[in-house]
Amino acid sequence: MRALSSDKGFSLVEIMVVMAIMGLMASAVVLAMPSKDDRLERALSGTRSYMTALGRTAVTTGRAVGLRFDDSGYTPLVLKGGVWVADSTLVGRARTWDGASLVGVELDGAAVSLELKRGEVLRPHVWFLPTGEAASFKLSLEVEGERGSVQGSGTGAIEVVAHAS
Repeated sequence: MRALSSDKGFSLVEIMVVMAIMGLMASAVVLAMPSKDDRLERALSGTRSYMTALGRTAVTTGRAVGLRFDDSGYTPLVLKGGVWVADSTLVGRARTWDGASLVGVELDGAAVSLELKRGEVLRPHVWFLPTGEAASFKLSLEVEGERGSVQGSGTGAIEVVAHAS
C-alpha cells in the first residue's frame, strides 16, 4: 500500500510565516505614510488654552494680565504698580508658536505693530482684567499656506477659527 502523503503545496506553518511577514511589511508602509500636518491646529489650540487660563488667572488673582506677541511666540505680562512686567511666577513662561508662523494681530479690527520701538513702554497686545473682561482681538497664524486664527471678544470668550488657504 502506498502512503497518502504529498509534497505538493505549503504547510500551515509556512503560510503563517508568510502572513506574518506581509503584516510587518504592511505596518511599515502605513507608518511611513505622511500623517496629516497638525502643527497649525496644535499652535492654535495651545494658544487658546493658554489664553483661557490667563483670563482665569486674572480673575482669581485680581490682577490684570496680558500677552505680548512676536515672531517667535508670546510672553505673559502682569500689571504691577501701573507698569507691565514679565513675571513667570504668576502667569508662566514665554511660549513659542509650536511650528507655526505669526501672520498678524488685530485689536478691535485694526492691525497692530508687533515691534517694540526704542524708548517705548512694554505693553501687552492682549490683556485680561480681573473683572473677566478682555481685549477684543484676532491672532492669525500660518503653517505651510494653511491659516487659522484665535479670536477673542471683550467678554473673555476665546475661539479657534481655521481658514482654508
